[in-house]
Amino acid sequence: MWEPPREGTLCDMQPAPGRTPARALLLDLGGVVLRNGRELVRGGVLEGRPELEAYVQRVDFAGPGDELWQAMLRDEVTERAFWAQRAAEIGTVLGHEGWTTLDLITLLYDCPESEYVNAELLRLMVDARAAGLAVVALTNDLIDFHGPEWVEAQEWLKHFDAVVDASQTGVLKPDPAAYAAGIAATGATAGEVVYLDDMPVNVAGGVAAGLQTIEVRYDDRAGAVAEARRRLGLEEE
Repeated sequence: MWEPPREGTLCDMQPAPGRTPARALLLDLGGVVLRNGRELVRGGVLEGRPELEAYVQRVDFAGPGDELWQAMLRDEVTERAFWAQRAAEIGTVLGHEGWTTLDLITLLYDCPESEYVNAELLRLMVDARAAGLAVVALTNDLIDFHGPEWVEAQEWLKHFDAVVDASQTGVLKPDPAAYAAGIAATGATAGEVVYLDDMPVNVAGGVAAGLQTIEVRYDDRAGAVAEARRRLGLEEE
């Protein structure tokens, strides 16, 4: 876990009826702060690559018809196993045998930051810190998937007070210890933390950990952000 410089103090919040006052924001990265695999694979990376477009359409990459993706959502296949298999397949399609997850992620994120960082999440992070709230990332695969050089170059990561990455801790969500580490990094109690994640199994883990958990759906990310703002007292005017 690394911690960038921190300024300000936690602000006092008025509690909603029956809910502990929120004092911190805990965020998953892939699919929440960063656009998910479905969005990225179906984005600009297909331009000029008809063979890749045909593959994406055939397997319905990360869509309802992608059986491997659906198995991952049901917690029958790990995220790492999903990405490893799809990376090998996409590498073969593009004429690169032995492709790893890092190879595929490097291809997907070879674009300006504005194309893979969700602007509404970035605004939420900025506004939360401006209000004196702790903002922490809880992710399974940041360095392992992207590589340390890419991580070091990311300006958006500076908006976090801390990043708890299983690439470094070795403890992946939904292990209760992963949530405990994220909660500890916020300096708040579980019930005081608003937590956003897009993976159903990790959402369930957040609920079990006692976090104020909000599921993020790629087709209604705005709804999740609006609910987080409401709980944090950060409604936009």
